[in-house]
Amino acid sequence: MLIRNYYRIVELQTVCYLSEGDLLNAIERQEFALCAWIEDKNFGFISKTNALLGLFDYQGTVSLTEEQTKSLLCQGKNIALSRFLIQEPERIKVIIDCREQFAGLPNSTFSKLLYQSAVPSKPFVACGSVGAVADQLASAKLIKQKQEQALASGEKIPLFDDLMLLFVDAPVKQLGIQPIEIKPEQLRFDIRKLAEHFGYECLKQPERFGYPNQIVSPEPLPFNRSVNQTSNPIEPNVETNPIKVIIGALLDDYPIARSDKLWNVLRQDVKQTARRYDTEQVIDEMSQDQIIWFGRGRDAEFVMAYKTFQNQLSAVRKQRLIT
Repeated sequence: MLIRNYYRIVELQTVCYLSEGDLLNAIERQEFALCAWIEDKNFGFISKTNALLGLFDYQGTVSLTEEQTKSLLCQGKNIALSRFLIQEPERIKVIIDCREQFAGLPNSTFSKLLYQSAVPSKPFVACGSVGAVADQLASAKLIKQKQEQALASGEKIPLFDDLMLLFVDAPVKQLGIQPIEIKPEQLRFDIRKLAEHFGYECLKQPERFGYPNQIVSPEPLPFNRSVNQTSNPIEPNVETNPIKVIIGALLDDYPIARSDKLWNVLRQDVKQTARRYDTEQVIDEMSQDQIIWFGRGRDAEFVMAYKTFQNQLSAVRKQRLIT
């Protein structure tokens, strides 16, 4: 099997000791999120200020939230995404300038139309295919005006035809987004995120993915004990998850603080040049509801939702009680 970062669910046991049940349990509890494979044209490149920076074609993965993952895998529901995080920007060949193309369209979707030719080197926010979409409100007003004029001149009002036109091919267009539909069969898991969440010892060949192979026995790990433990009882159980390390530092100062308090303390810490808790500068960005942070070697970027932070906090607190 080729070494890659993203795998289908059916490939789970070919690369790690986790069963589909182990993965499903984490997803049901909204503790772990998957990715989705998409392919289409004219995706929109979005800036932090909601400006449209250009269009691009893409075949690759996008990140999902824990809730979206649960809907797809556990409930078998399709979901629609208008905006999402592109996980593999290296698969994008070019950003297309669309300012002239959309200059004549009314625009209430984006703050402005700009152009950035450089393809981002790390994950970035994008949206579904951008183009002319129906402006139902403006179209309804136009049809109403047309009917009033026809009534005033004594003409026959083609009410049914006008209503059909409103829903089939609205006469007034505006700049908008066509959401993408994600189906359960498009789900993928990121082997790096899997290792970060469950511990890299769950991987059958960790050295293939850049992790040290400390597992003495080739037999699968017994999951009635912590997956972060190695099979050698002499070796210490050292925490390798950087976010859990940061949480441990927060708990040293605020042992009984609630998760929202710790989240806000960490947000303030990330803004500092010299950080007290994130001393290794792991976190790239942190908002009110998510953390964007670097993995091993700073060549992999991950997104953690607040819900996952709460789960990680609970795990660290439980571990402290045990030890």
